[in-house]
Amino acid sequence: MNYREGSEKDIPAIIDLLKASLGESRTPKSEQLWKWKHCANPFGKSPILIAEEGEEIIGLRTFLRWEFIHQNKIISAVRAVDTAVHPAHQGKGIFKNLTLDLIDRMKHEGVDLIYNTPNSKSLPGYLSMGWTKYGKLPLKLKFTLTPTRKGSRTHVADWNEVSGLLSKIEAEEKSLNHVQTSLVKGYLTWRYASCPLFPYSFISDGATYLLVYRVVESKMGRELRLVDLFTLEDFGKMESKQLNSRLNVVQKEESARFTSFSGLNYPRQKAIQLGSLPAMAIGPTVTLKQMESSWDPQNLPWNWSLGDLEVF
Repeated sequence: MNYREGSEKDIPAIIDLLKASLGESRTPKSEQLWKWKHCANPFGKSPILIAEEGEEIIGLRTFLRWEFIHQNKIISAVRAVDTAVHPAHQGKGIFKNLTLDLIDRMKHEGVDLIYNTPNSKSLPGYLSMGWTKYGKLPLKLKFTLTPTRKGSRTHVADWNEVSGLLSKIEAEEKSLNHVQTSLVKGYLTWRYASCPLFPYSFISDGATYLLVYRVVESKMGRELRLVDLFTLEDFGKMESKQLNSRLNVVQKEESARFTSFSGLNYPRQKAIQLGSLPAMAIGPTVTLKQMESSWDPQNLPWNWSLGDLEVF
């Protein structure tokens, strides 16, 4: 068995392995999604490690590159994402070997942090490899009395309408006391406007604010998931009133049973109003792996949005 770095020429075989290992789930296994996620990412191409036996790819481990910013300092990160082992070769330690090897490569590269949102089945394995559990992301929820319905969404976003605003948001300089995703040039277009997996929409005045959302059919009913919020310097009381009025309209148009927003973001913003219910720790479980010994990522003032931690 041989381990080697993957490249774009391996993508067709990688997609075949993902289908053989994981089957077709809600997340499609396609070259289009893979290229968007791992090749077009503005933070850089994903490091990919492959296990081969002869000419056959039998194992895969991929980290998604990311950057956070805290007090004008960039935190270089990767997110542990796509992994697969062919069913005929499972139980041989391939997943663990690939993961530990790729961790070592990231350490030598100078990556500061690895993070992910594992499910309950994979969580013990990550903890055994040195990840620590941050906990569940708190969610701020607002329930409505709107009748629940299923069907097509009522609004399809035209992201060209806010292309200039996206550039302004990414260009705005901020000295932040909390940790958030670094808004490098092209990030917002890549993450939301060009995402082939989910149709994201927005509420915006085109000048001072952008609220990104998507509609999710969940066990609790139809969810209006507010994944990211950005406000510029000229955002004031009038803009806030307009934003909340438009949000109420969208909640009704989408027949949302409830609206969700990051419980870390909510206390730090004054733009949207989601009622008096306290934030609850019911979001995705976040785990962290420390790579830089001079600081502990558990102690950082994280400000993850739902868009930062969605599985995509």
